[in-house]
Amino acid sequence: MPGKCCKKKGRKHTPIVSKAQRGMMGAELARRRKGKRAKMKSMTTGELRAHLKESKGKKLPKRSRHGKKT
Repeated sequence: MPGKCCKKKGRKHTPIVSKAQRGMMGAELARRRKGKRAKMKSMTTGELRAHLKESKGKKLPKRSRHGKKT
């Protein structure tokens, strides 16, 4: 299922890489289900659902670190 949600718009697939991202996207999806204003306007509800479904059950780090390349 990678890339399925983003191919229509020609955007690059961006998977969830940390628990913090998963929580943030889960909160955004819940916010939209309640009918409240969205904070992540660049992602559709379908994209959020697809990313969360893809990351379900994976062991992710709490935070993602971007270090210097040597």
